[in-house]
Amino acid sequence: CRRPSPSWSNPPQHTWHLDEIKHGNIISTHSLNSVIQNHNSNDCIITFGRIDDPTLVDIVTAHESCSRLHARIAFDRSGTPWLRDLGSGNGSFVNEKRLPRE
Repeated sequence: CRRPSPSWSNPPQHTWHLDEIKHGNIISTHSLNSVIQNHNSNDCIITFGRIDDPTLVDIVTAHESCSRLHARIAFDRSGTPWLRDLGSGNGSFVNEKRLPRE
């Protein structure tokens, strides 16, 4: 079952994309705005990972370093994105710094 959106989350104010990169090449680009617009609720988080289950993830990734349920992205009122690692095996990094696991 999908985790509820944080109470502070809001739809993004700008256009955002998630690029999936393998060996330095973009292998897939996902529009985060489109994912949120396609939600059937007021859910403003985007979850991604390798598991092909729409009840668990919004974006299915192909990269083998991603866990089945890897991470989620939420946007705050100012439009700042927040990435949360969901206990992935290889971790999630921002500016080469590993994020703590949820």
